Amino acid sequence: MDRLPAYHQHVYPKVGWIRSPVAQDLALALALGAVLALRPHGPLALALAAAIPATIAWSLLTLHLPSRVDVDHEGIVFSAYGREHRFAWRDVERIHVRRFMVRDRVLVRILPSSLLRGRYWLIDSIEGYDGLVWTLEERDRERTISPRAPTNGDK
Repeated sequence: MDRLPAYHQHVYPKVGWIRSPVAQDLALALALGAVLALRPHGPLALALAAAIPATIAWSLLTLHLPSRVDVDHEGIVFSAYGREHRFAWRDVERIHVRRFMVRDRVLVRILPSSLLRGRYWLIDSIEGYDGLVWTLEERDRERTISPRAPTNGDK
């Protein structure tokens, strides 16, 4: 693990704010407002009135589009909306980095995790994207080569 960076903070550039989760949620809220202003009683308005707040709430709860990722030898932290999900490396059993045909993003899964944590989208506009993805994949490779040593509580 000594080859991995001691600490690095990955953030999206200020000019990339349009791709940020906050901009996405703002666009959804504006779309809802426009539809409610134009056709407040139509089926589209009803569908959007339910779906958009649910989408924004899911984004706030899960932080699935983090605005910042901090990595050090102790663990990894995914941050957005002034909140953070922190994972200590000693507790992480698996890191799955899923690549897609659309090469500008990856889905990172941290295991074990709960329903509202552990799944994060990283887009290539984040500072140090290639290094961050490499670090996560390397952490997983090292974890699978040398699994966590048993402690007194393990059976």
